[in-house]
Amino acid sequence: MWLQSVEDFLVLWGFPNCLGSIDGKHIKLKCPRRSGSAYFCYKNYFSIVLLAIVDPHYKFMVVDIGNYGRHSDSAIFENSAFYQQYIDNKTILPPRPLPGRDDPVPHVFVGDEGFALQTYLMRPYPKTGIINDTRRKKFNSQLSRARRVVENAFGILAMKWRVFLRAIETDAATADWIVKAACCLHNYIITKNNTKEYVDMETEEQDEPIRALLNTRPTNRRSNTAAFEVREKFADYFSSL
Repeated sequence: MWLQSVEDFLVLWGFPNCLGSIDGKHIKLKCPRRSGSAYFCYKNYFSIVLLAIVDPHYKFMVVDIGNYGRHSDSAIFENSAFYQQYIDNKTILPPRPLPGRDDPVPHVFVGDEGFALQTYLMRPYPKTGIINDTRRKKFNSQLSRARRVVENAFGILAMKWRVFLRAIETDAATADWIVKAACCLHNYIITKNNTKEYVDMETEEQDEPIRALLNTRPTNRRSNTAAFEVREKFADYFSSL
């Protein structure tokens, strides 16, 4: 199911070899009983994390729900069942050349600074390193364009299901089920209705997730040389357009 939209990213967002847009958001909770500081996040409230991979039609392809709010996106992703089944020491899809190129490049997800740069996951260049580098600026712009669908999906979710605008006053297990139900209903509504109204959205980010679903903490994990090389290949490609 989650691989059906691979070609759509190339057509709709101009980011070749992209498998999906990934991000994690905090879901506020009333302090769970006898939980100590497990659910306490750096935003100074209690939360669980909704980690999602989204397709170009703002549908959730993969979700991981219920991790402690103090955990980073990278840690949650790498401990997820999806990662262990499809990514860990595996090739999701065979590498293929970028349009007009001969050198095969891995298929990737696109994320923000909450994720470590990997051969299978692209994150933007640091802002301090692109001030005088138009090539890197163009890469960041293309990545942002592809990545914004996950931000918009969270915005649609929060505006449709108002429970996300305040702390959920249930135990953590029930909150997990509430979030799962909301994600399933979100996909059902988008499938049932005309998705074009969402695909045509041009806002960089929705206002709602900024207030309701907040970003997780950025990560400073070091990446390997292969990951940097993959990002450079994408940057070379976008700079030649």
